[in-house]
Amino acid sequence: MRWDQQNLAIKESGGPAWLVTFADVIALLLAFFVMLYSTQRIENGNWQALVDSLSQSLQVEQTLESAKPTAEQNAKTLNRQKGAALSYLETLFRALRKTEPALAGVMLQQRENRLFVSFPADLLFAPGQADPIPASRNRIAAIANLLRNVSNRVDIYGHTDPSPVSGHIFESNWELSLARAEAIAGMMKSAGYERRMGAFGLGDSRFGDLRSIKSRSRQLQLARRVDLVIRPVREDRR
Repeated sequence: MRWDQQNLAIKESGGPAWLVTFADVIALLLAFFVMLYSTQRIENGNWQALVDSLSQSLQVEQTLESAKPTAEQNAKTLNRQKGAALSYLETLFRALRKTEPALAGVMLQQRENRLFVSFPADLLFAPGQADPIPASRNRIAAIANLLRNVSNRVDIYGHTDPSPVSGHIFESNWELSLARAEAIAGMMKSAGYERRMGAFGLGDSRFGDLRSIKSRSRQLQLARRVDLVIRPVREDRR
C-alpha cells in the first residue's frame, strides 16, 4: 500500500516513469539487507580477531600508562628517637660528670621545665675571647655524644658579666656572648651532633638572676658562662 502511494505520488508529480521502478528496487534492497542482518549472529571473538589483525597491519600502537609512585617508598616508616625525660637526662649528665674529670666544673639545674647545662666561660674560652681553648673540645664532645642519642631540642645561650668588653675584637658584651654561643654550636656539630640548634647571645641581660649570690666575685664568675638549654620535647626543625 505504501509503495503504491509512493508510485502514485511520483506519477502525479510528473516525474519520469523509470523513477518508479528505481524506487521499488531501492525499497526491496533495503528490506533484503534488514532481513539479512537480522538473521546473522555477531561473534565477538571473530570481531576482536579482525580488529587485532587490522591494528597490526596498520601499526596502531596503544600506550598504556600506569600510576607511578612519587617516591621510592610511598608508605615511609620513620624511625624517630623520642625525647627523654629531663630528670633522666640530668641523671645521665651527673654520671658523665663523675667519669669525665674535665666536666667537674659543669653545673646542672632544672627550672622552667628545662634542663640547664652551664659551662663557666673559663672552661671554654680565654678572657674576652670567643676562640675555644684546646681543652674545650673534649668537654663539648662528651656532651655531644650524650645528646645525639636523644631527640630533645637543644639551644645554646651565651652570657657575660656587666663589665665592658676590653680590646677591639667585640664592640659589646652581646656580640661576645653570641660569638661564644655560635662557637659551641660549631663544636657540637664537629663532635657529631647533627640536629639543628639555636645559638643566642644574651650579654649581661640575665645578670640580675644572680643577685642572691653574696660573693661579687662568684657572681661575675657565674655570669660569664654558656648554657646548653635542653627542652623536654624536641621541636622538629631538621
